[in-house]
Formats: sequence, C-alpha cells, structure tokens
Amino acid sequence: MRGRATIVWVVMVMALMWAVPVWGQSSLEDYRQAEAMLSAWQLDEAREAIDRLSAKEPGLAEIDYLEARYAFYDGDYERALERIDRALEAREVGSWQALREIIAETIAVTEPYVRHVSPSGRFEVFIEPGRDEVLLPYAFEALDAAYEELGEELGYYPSTPIRVEVYPRTATLAQVSMLTDEEIRTSGTIALCQYNRLMITSPRAVLRGYGWVDTLIHEYVHYVINRKTYNQVPIWMHEGLAKFLERRWRGEDEAQLSASSEHLLHTRLKADDLISFEAMHPSMAKLPSQEDAAVAFAEVYTTMEYLRARVGPGAFGQLLDTINEGYGAQEAFARVLGTSWARFEKDWRAYLHTRPVVEFEDEAEPFEERLVFEDERHSGGELDQVEAPGAQDHIKLGQMFQVRERFGAAVVQYEKATRLIGQRNPVLQGRLAQSLIATGEPQAAVEALSEVRELYPGYVTTWLELGNAYLALGEYALAREALEEAARINPFDPGVHQGLSRAYSGLGDGAQAERARGAERLLQ
Repeated sequence: MRGRATIVWVVMVMALMWAVPVWGQSSLEDYRQAEAMLSAWQLDEAREAIDRLSAKEPGLAEIDYLEARYAFYDGDYERALERIDRALEAREVGSWQALREIIAETIAVTEPYVRHVSPSGRFEVFIEPGRDEVLLPYAFEALDAAYEELGEELGYYPSTPIRVEVYPRTATLAQVSMLTDEEIRTSGTIALCQYNRLMITSPRAVLRGYGWVDTLIHEYVHYVINRKTYNQVPIWMHEGLAKFLERRWRGEDEAQLSASSEHLLHTRLKADDLISFEAMHPSMAKLPSQEDAAVAFAEVYTTMEYLRARVGPGAFGQLLDTINEGYGAQEAFARVLGTSWARFEKDWRAYLHTRPVVEFEDEAEPFEERLVFEDERHSGGELDQVEAPGAQDHIKLGQMFQVRERFGAAVVQYEKATRLIGQRNPVLQGRLAQSLIATGEPQAAVEALSEVRELYPGYVTTWLELGNAYLALGEYALAREALEEAARINPFDPGVHQGLSRAYSGLGDGAQAERARGAERLLQ
C-alpha cells in the first residue's frame, strides 16, 4: 500500500515555499521538478534537476535537503542522514526534521540487515540474518517471475535493482513508515510500497503466518504503477490493480478472490454497506477494521475484474497509458470502457449482483479470517468462533483424545462436530485431517480438507495437512504443490520443510530436497 508519502511531501514543498530564498524562475522550476520527480520515484530525472539547481545555486540548504531525500530513496541511508543534518544546520524546517527522523529510524532498523540478490539480479532483499533467510528462495521465485509477467501485463519494466526490506515485527514496519502499529493491526496492513522500495513484515510476526508471497507481489504491483504513471493513480485503482494482479506471477489466469471474501462482499452488498471509493483514501490502512479493509479490497478487485472481462488482456496497460496521456483516473477508466463514469458505477453495482457467491448452509458458521499476531496468541483461540455448544464439546473432547494420541476416538468426536456445524471450519477440518492421517486414512483426510482449501486458501494448516496426506498416499507432486503453498504462508514451521524434503526426494529432485533440509536446519 502507498500510505501518505505523497501528501507529506506536498506539505514539505508548501512549507518550503515560505522559507526558501529568492530564486530566479529557472532555479525555482528546477527545484519543483526535483521535488516532483522524487515524489514520482523517477530518480534519474530527479538527479538531473538537482544537478542543474546545484550548478545555479551552490551551497543552499535546499540542495542538501533534496540530496538527502534522493539518497534515502536510493537506499543510501548514511549519506541521506549526512545531507539532511547539513540542511538542518543551516535552517530548522519541521518537514526536514520529520524526514531526518524517518531516515534515522530506518538506519537503526536496517543496520544489521544483510543484502541478498535475486538470481536475475533485479531485486535486492535486505533482511535480518538468521531465521528470516528461509523466506529468500520463495521471495526470489515470485519476484523474478513477477518482473516478467507484470511487465507484459502493464507494459512497463522498471529499472533495476529494486530494493526490498523485510521487517521482523509490525512495530518495526511502523517505525520506518507513516503508519502506527495500531493502524497496522486494526486494518491488517503489514506491507507497504513507500520511499521507492517494497516493505514487508516477516510472516513470523503472525501466529500462523499469512500469504506473504502474494502480498509481496501486491506491493510490487504498486511499485510498477507508481513508476509507470509518475504516482498519478488514486488509492482505489492502485489497490484494485494490485489485488487483481498479486497472483499474476503464478500465471496468466491466476487472479483469485477467496470464497470467504466473496461471501463477505455478498453479505455487505445485500446490506447496502459497501465501502465508498472516497473512504479508501488516503490508505486502506486507515479503514476501521480488518473486515472493512477486506470488503474494500474485494470491491476494487471486482472493478478490475469487470474492466478486464469487457476490454481484454490489454486493459490494464491501456488504463495506465490513458492516465499518462493526462486524463484523470475516473475519466481514464471510463474511456477504456467506452462509457461514462456514472454509467460504469451503475453497471458495476449491477454486475456485483450477478457474480457467483458461496452460500453457507444454515448450520454452517462462517469462519472469520483475521491476522492473529504472535503477541496475541493468548487472546482466545480460533475455535472460540464455534458458537454451537454441542460442537464445542465434541471439539474439546477431540482435542483431548488427540493430545493423548487416541486418534480414532478424536476422529469420532471431530466428525460429530462436523455434523453439527458443517465441513467449512478450517480449524476443525485441519484437526480432523491430522487424526485421520494418524489412523492411516490419508484419502479421507484429503476429502475432509476439500472445501476449506477453496474457502480459506490462506489458512496454512490446510496446506500442511494436505501435503502430509498426499505424502502418505505417495502422491509426491501433489504433496510438493500443497507444501510449497504452505511455505508461502508460514515457512517457519519445520514440518513444512520436512514434508518438502520427502516430496522432492520422492520426485527425484535431490537439489531441492537438500534445500528443504537446509531450511529445516536454519529453523532449529
């Protein structure tokens, strides 16, 4: 997500208008050009404007400020701190001090980080040495694929290398961004695209991980949009494109809105309680709850789904090109569709009512998907969402039997709970699958997970147990597929890599099996 970076830099410029010395028109134009190009992350053009200004007005504090901002966006944090300190020595400006604080915090956070380069050389990932390094092969696979796939989709290949930073906790992301820790937790926003880089929280900050690989690519989509359009795209369009294209690295037709998100969207649509495009500004992270954020993402996803269905594969590149021609976002969107914005809004709302929706049976209780952070692990279990008293009793008995390794008895209790609340609770179905595998019934475990894998694809236990079931069946390719998906959610579970090692070995891929064993050792 983009956050409020643009707004803050505009405020900086306005503040400077009252403080800068009297310049000639040419120098003032260079200054404004440098500011605009920095805000658009066009560092080459910003460099040219700064150099022109330096030649005309040497020694000005404003040049030190621009150099600091340039260095910060270029990833040279020490030089950025040096230049902003020089600027502040010449004159105290509040916005400059705010920039200094962000630079200093970023240095403090990233000082121990180690640089890792993707196989293509296009991405540089800065990460704490140690356990988080288990993320690297999965991040590189997706990033390098996304560069090619999104370049084709959007008609733009940004200059490289592109900087990525991985933070161990949400509080660290708040420390180096314009979001508070409370905003991050409330909205579920744990990754950003700011300051000409991708910024993401490690999945180890979340109790069972999260879809961090697709989230990383979501932020990369923002990066490409910003670079291509010189930062001219509004939040709703940014998020719609990023949500629709976050799985594009997997292939051309991989766009997906989870069934639970579909159900939530349908519920809010029936209640006439959608989030307006205006309410999404200035950031999805400012929405009051994780549910509101999920609804907003689902809405903007469907706007892009609607556009692409009617215009075809070139729709998104055409949309960004139209914005670059000088049209506003709404007008550009309507022009690509060949209609008016008012007509689009009416047609889009009608379209929402025609989309297929997952209906939950009366006895089935929808599972609330939300991020549970590591420091919230004792705030209540996910099975607390089960409201049917009889089902709760059977689940508790099943857990007791499972702990005592009486797996057959556990299966009986979990199946009784399933008959009461249906087969759509991923926690219950995961426990049932574990017990079925332990009793030598892996095919039954696969069947127990069939619905929840579609409804809640971000729930890691489903993929882990599905992988274990396929291993027991000797279906190594299917096991690999499931366990790799688990790693893209929570690669900090050693069981994921144990299973992957077995799957790769079964497929005769010794190199990958050794990589999986190395990941397992890293986590010990």
